[in-house]
Amino acid sequence: MNARYTNFSDSDLLEIIRTDADRKAFEEFYTRYFSQLFNYVYSRVNDRFTSQEIVQELFVSIWQKRSVLVIQDCKSYLFSAAKKLIITHYRAEMSRQNRNTIWESTRESSAETTYQDTLAIDLQHRYHEALHLLPEKCRQVFTMSRQGLSNRDVALELNISEKTVEQHITKALRILKEYLKEHLAYTLILINLFQ
Repeated sequence: MNARYTNFSDSDLLEIIRTDADRKAFEEFYTRYFSQLFNYVYSRVNDRFTSQEIVQELFVSIWQKRSVLVIQDCKSYLFSAAKKLIITHYRAEMSRQNRNTIWESTRESSAETTYQDTLAIDLQHRYHEALHLLPEKCRQVFTMSRQGLSNRDVALELNISEKTVEQHITKALRILKEYLKEHLAYTLILINLFQ
């Protein structure tokens, strides 16, 4: 705790943090609210590590957005933000559990399916989901290039330049890589399967 800031109001601290990016003022603000927020989050998620992660994420967000953040009622803002992060945590947890349930049912439904086959099926499903994230022209170019057409053939077919074809393919690969990052090791295998 920094004695210089102990008598400052929350709004004064936030103003100093916003205008001067003063780390000592931020430390005081953090110290003031960490325990209250941690206890609040812990009462909702009942896991110390997760609670600490959520509260840390909240403070990191405040620091990162400090120059544009306008907070009228500090305590209300903090607890509301914590509540949103708790909801986000539970949504992610539910999504993970749903994926695990689907994964398990897929695995159990076919005793002959190997672990690699299941990963490939899941990855293929994610690959097709990711394809739908691409802009239409980008998806069209990428799909044609994966069907064996050269960049030149794709360019002639779509009446665009080869450079534009290359740009679409590069963009598609970047988006697909980001979307499939948890399956990165298998991404290259799958993409090569569709060439």
